[in-house]
Amino acid sequence: MLDNTARQLQEPVPAAPQPAPKPQAAPQTAPQPAVNPRTFSPFERVLSALCGVVAVGVCLLYLGGQTHLANTDRTYQDVQARIATQNQSVTDLKQTIGELSNSNRLSNYAKAHGLTVIEGNIKRVTK
Repeated sequence: MLDNTARQLQEPVPAAPQPAPKPQAAPQTAPQPAVNPRTFSPFERVLSALCGVVAVGVCLLYLGGQTHLANTDRTYQDVQARIATQNQSVTDLKQTIGELSNSNRLSNYAKAHGLTVIEGNIKRVTK
């Protein structure tokens, strides 16, 4: 069904018989040894192996450096966290000192324990 009707109407043209080609006798040459142009010399093999070893070494050094950098970064973050904790502790202690050295609190403590304040024994220091 897919054939073209124009092709169906044409009668096949008989092809003229062609004489069989005569094989020509090729001159026989001495067989040459097969030379594979893709072979590598021993120097090239050693050089390529050495390049591979150097590439692996560079990759290992890079990975070692990245690991060392990550460890150093983690240590830095730990130190920063400890510093922040200590600063908060110092701030809390300063606030506690301020609360405990309040003059009203000291006066109440002195009265509770029977202590009196002698104004002549108090020295004022100004800068």
